[in-house]
Amino acid sequence: MTFGQPGEGDTIVAIATPPGRGAISLLRLSGPLSREIAARQLACNPSDIPNRRPQLLRFRSSSGEIIDQVLLLFFAAPSSYTGEDILEISCHGGVYVSQAILQDCLDQGARLAEPGEFTMRAFLKGKMDLAQAEAVRDLVESRTRFQAQVALQQLEGELSRRLQPLKEALIDVISQMETSLEFVEDEVEPESREQLLAKLRKVDEELRRLEESFETGKLLQQGIRVAIAGKPNTGKSSLFNSLLMDDRAIVTAVPGTTRDMLTEEVEWKGMLVRLHDTAGIREASDLVENLGVERSRRVLREADFVLLVLDRSNPLTEEDREIWDLVKNRDHFLILNKSDLPPALSVPHEMVDKALEIIELSALTGANVERIQTALVETLGAVSLEKEQGVLTNWRHYECIRETRNQLLRGIQGYECGMSEEFPLYDLRKALSTLGRITGETTIDEILGQIFSSFCIGK
Repeated sequence: MTFGQPGEGDTIVAIATPPGRGAISLLRLSGPLSREIAARQLACNPSDIPNRRPQLLRFRSSSGEIIDQVLLLFFAAPSSYTGEDILEISCHGGVYVSQAILQDCLDQGARLAEPGEFTMRAFLKGKMDLAQAEAVRDLVESRTRFQAQVALQQLEGELSRRLQPLKEALIDVISQMETSLEFVEDEVEPESREQLLAKLRKVDEELRRLEESFETGKLLQQGIRVAIAGKPNTGKSSLFNSLLMDDRAIVTAVPGTTRDMLTEEVEWKGMLVRLHDTAGIREASDLVENLGVERSRRVLREADFVLLVLDRSNPLTEEDREIWDLVKNRDHFLILNKSDLPPALSVPHEMVDKALEIIELSALTGANVERIQTALVETLGAVSLEKEQGVLTNWRHYECIRETRNQLLRGIQGYECGMSEEFPLYDLRKALSTLGRITGETTIDEILGQIFSSFCIGK
């Protein structure tokens, strides 16, 4: 895709709804031919096209053939999504009708839109910044309430607003340092070095908070990997089924029933969770079970959180301790299962101290199982993050923040050491430029190509 200001005679068109059978299909056009096609369908002068007023009519091809009864909605530039004339055509769903209307638009001189090209035009026309444009994609792809809320916050400019005072502070410091450098003999007196350094440290502190929010933000945006671990017959598969509210795993009294890893995705309190039911970790009796155990060990190493299941109705065994040794240095919850039976388990102090929380439950009856979901939400701080403005969930933004901080800290260190202003200024200008890449104030075509190519067609 070539990036730059769209040409005045360039009109793009795409089917914006998923292909296949359905009640409605939506086609979008952006560019000057949108007005011409609307005028042809309404049999009026282009200047007389009603703006933002839906029109029900029979859509006719350039040859006069009636293709379908459609709803026509015209948005005049610049008050449209892309900042250009936009025409939306809602027709009956299915393959033939939408393709026939699309072909007619192409015959009239429009061209097929590239992935994300409508939103790219909105960015190039100044209708939104780059962070907001990326939020459009995140909102379309969101699968949970939390993902949608964070994307909507970013689409409404929360991250951009959080970054704006940081940019202004950097510009203020840079301008004062340049004044001190360029007008040494004049009576212009910028703030002292200590005052300017205090401003720079404040900027760095805010950037550090943003950078740290990514550790949780990426989990909540991309999904959290939660592994259920334990020796055979502690009730792992029963817990897996109970958390899914479905009989996904086979449950029997025979140890080693789960011989391979089972994985399902589920939404917990607005978060996307990838739940793994691992094979019981023990000395395997055959090759198949051994492969399952090895997979379980790998998942335990890669999981974000582990649910270590212990049988509350039996004393702790050496097998339990060996599995705990695998997860003790990872974020894990101790799950004391079978609370419906008389207790016989004594948990050692070192296991209590290492666990994020100890949860007693019955996977069989479902008693207290929901506590696992609540504990995970509380541990991640999802509730507070949901209310915080400008949480980082995007890897590109995170890399920009890290690079900005590195450049900023080099500038601060140079200025602290008493260097002449031109040396720290070099790093501070780079920091300002890198920070601007998040919103697209400073960008390059390669970055735009990478971002917008991940969008769906018609968006």
